[in-house]
Amino acid sequence: MPDPLMVTVAVSTLGAGAGRLCLPEPRAGIEYLILVQRPKEAPHGLWSERQDVVRVDLADLGLSNSRNAGLTRAAGDLLLFSDEDVTLEPNGILALRDCFAQDPDLVLAAGWRAERLPNPPPLPAPLSRRNSGRICAPEFMVRTTALRRLGVRFDPDFGLGAVHGLGEDYVFVTDVLRAGGKGQMVPVVPGAHPHASTGDNWDDPALLAARRAVIRRVFGGWAPMVRFAYGVRHRHRFGGLLPMLRFLRSDR
Repeated sequence: MPDPLMVTVAVSTLGAGAGRLCLPEPRAGIEYLILVQRPKEAPHGLWSERQDVVRVDLADLGLSNSRNAGLTRAAGDLLLFSDEDVTLEPNGILALRDCFAQDPDLVLAAGWRAERLPNPPPLPAPLSRRNSGRICAPEFMVRTTALRRLGVRFDPDFGLGAVHGLGEDYVFVTDVLRAGGKGQMVPVVPGAHPHASTGDNWDDPALLAARRAVIRRVFGGWAPMVRFAYGVRHRHRFGGLLPMLRFLRSDR
């Protein structure tokens, strides 16, 4: 039997928020890469007693830059993305790992956050631009060697700390698919995000503009039609007819 694939979990943290990170107990097959932005504000000596944890202090800011540091520095065969406020589930991480062991052509596998897994769970399905919009950390894992061959990285214009403050995961996943990488959605739970996320905010005009930018980035010339369908689908979240119409009419 071949050796099991090793999973690196790249956790993005920012300043004092690193102190809130709670890692699971050590587990064979899983190692952690803690990426600390604003490291001078982070507690010293965190995780120094654990052999399965490596801390890397980063000089730049922005979530996509942190994710790209994970892509560069991950030592494992597989890479899962996570954040400081995520609760990780090792059994789910290893279940996601098994998808890659069963399919050597798989480049990206997406599970579900615990609070968003439908009931009953959906059947496995190929990923596409249509069904991957909900994907975010810690739901997806990539095969590092295959991804590096494709040359896909996170777009630094998207994500917290960037020009457009959300959408970095969706842009990344669709870039992988566009580059020819095989992606699969599976009903496993590698973690949970118990707190409100940026994507839950529908009142901030800057985030609405970011949503439009994500649609342009992913769909190109089809963006106006996709934006219309998106606006109608989420009409109840806009807080009224006028905000929805502004979202539909503006492409800036």
